[in-house]
Amino acid sequence: MKINQNCRFFSPDTPCIFHKREKVRCENCKYYQPVKKKILIIKRDASGDVLRTTSILEPLKKKFQNSSIVWFTETENREILEGNPLIDKIWTPDIYGISGLLYFKFDIMINLDLSHESLLIAGMVNAWKKYGFWYKKDGKISFSNKSAREWFYLSHDDEKKKKNLKTYQQFIKEIAELDHFGEIIVPLDEKSKKYAEDFVKRHGIYGKKIIGVNVGSGRKWITKRWPEENILKFISLIGNSYPVIIFGGKEEKEIMERIVEKSKISVINSGWNNPVKTFFALLNLCDVVVTADTLALHAAIGLKKKVVALFGPTSLSEIEMYGRGVKIKAPVECYCCYKRECSLYPMCMERIKPEDVFKAVKKLLNGK
Repeated sequence: MKINQNCRFFSPDTPCIFHKREKVRCENCKYYQPVKKKILIIKRDASGDVLRTTSILEPLKKKFQNSSIVWFTETENREILEGNPLIDKIWTPDIYGISGLLYFKFDIMINLDLSHESLLIAGMVNAWKKYGFWYKKDGKISFSNKSAREWFYLSHDDEKKKKNLKTYQQFIKEIAELDHFGEIIVPLDEKSKKYAEDFVKRHGIYGKKIIGVNVGSGRKWITKRWPEENILKFISLIGNSYPVIIFGGKEEKEIMERIVEKSKISVINSGWNNPVKTFFALLNLCDVVVTADTLALHAAIGLKKKVVALFGPTSLSEIEMYGRGVKIKAPVECYCCYKRECSLYPMCMERIKPEDVFKAVKKLLNGK
């Protein structure tokens, strides 16, 4: 009996997907893909950064054909990557552990994290070629090239960060030494797509142009959040012209409920406790999405939606919009401060006017 252990689709404990689906066997399998390069990507935090880093997968697969890609991430980010056709294995600390990374040998390792643990893991990984960052034995950080060094310095200098004009995708493309970057890949599954179809029918908005408003930013980045008073004013400007769906997470449950309660215009609450795939599928219903710099921004861009992105404490320049959106910057001198708490009043995000956001949305809806 022949078993091709070097096949991209090989699994150590079960038959491959093609044997299950079509009963093919290794000795005459037309799907056989021998792995010539084993690639490890380390990108663990945060959820939005993990998602937008998928933009290197298509050029990576193009450069290294017949490669197998393993992605090491945090457990809570696993669902963001599941279903991505360009990732062969997703490893998380709770399933494979760090020991698995250190046992196997890789041809290429790409670490795009600067956290202490990621640097330590990257330093210990056995790989013929390393890109990005890793610890040396003396505790200092190694950089694979000029762009990796430049990103490291930006991460330690707020003024440089403010002056930077390169997007995150441009940086990681250069760090991984690829000739281009691809699209952000947002995986959708059939169950969630069916839920979204039923959602629009249930709310009577099937076939209509829909505006999505992401109200949250997570508890770690309260300063990114557009205030609910501004959101309510923005919704009032829309009136009854278009259905509005609001999005948020567990931290925004009460905010979402207040917006629905206070709004004089009918607002649809998408739910605050949706699985990630359901969140993606509901976001995919929208024609235009208004959001701060958070997971919803990168997901909407990956879903090829028109986006109005709002920026205050974080860098506008680092966000790649792929020509499908508008960036609105808070009119303050302290823009791009990267502070998670602020004592100023009004805060930067409060100063982004609902009227300006409404104009940007109308422009995108009119195809301009």
